[in-house]
Amino acid sequence: MEASTLRWILVIVGILIVGSIFLFGNPEKKHKPKASRKERKDPQDRREPTLAGGDPGREKREDGGEYAEADGTREGQQELDIGAAEPVGKPVKKAARPPRKPAGPPPDKIITLFLLATDNRVITGAELLQATVSTGMEFGDMNIFHRLPEGSEKPVFSLANAAKPGHFERDEWNTFETTGVALFMTLPGPINALDAWDALLATARRIGEILHADLLDHERSPFTRQREAQLREEMREYDRRKS
Repeated sequence: MEASTLRWILVIVGILIVGSIFLFGNPEKKHKPKASRKERKDPQDRREPTLAGGDPGREKREDGGEYAEADGTREGQQELDIGAAEPVGKPVKKAARPPRKPAGPPPDKIITLFLLATDNRVITGAELLQATVSTGMEFGDMNIFHRLPEGSEKPVFSLANAAKPGHFERDEWNTFETTGVALFMTLPGPINALDAWDALLATARRIGEILHADLLDHERSPFTRQREAQLREEMREYDRRKS
């Protein structure tokens, strides 16, 4: 919060407190019962104002106490300093974030396959680690697994959690469970489309065997030979157009 804003808040609060003191600060005087006429006529109870032995700025009350000072402040009350307030702590400068890399163009095409555990079972973290390591995938960017070609940081294809939020937590493999995973590739990629597709399909089938999971297409329908042949033809056509 800026110092000027904090100062105005303190000023407003101070005004409200001072106003409350003048309105409600002396309940004894407000609610004290009036003395009867007989008590007023008694010379022993009557106190005359005097200037001897007392402070010139105070006057006596009937109960022996003293009223306000001449400058308007009451006994036992302290003045509220609502002057310039010191800022609370020094402003903390946030570390500058490194500039983000500009987003590249959207992919021409995304190919997705699902692996869902059979018989309503779950896939554990240990099982998933074993399957990914045995098929040459590496845990990396975005907390998911990737197949990386030599000499390139762009993955051929990747593997993510089929359940939300889609990524994995590196330190929670012992407790991790999911019902399925998704393998996907984007075009264009670091290698030609048909080779990338063949590698993706072979890896998906091998991981499915290890995890005892069913292979499904992008609509989560059983992956058929007809769908496989169709995708292979699409990859060939894509490579021809890009060559």
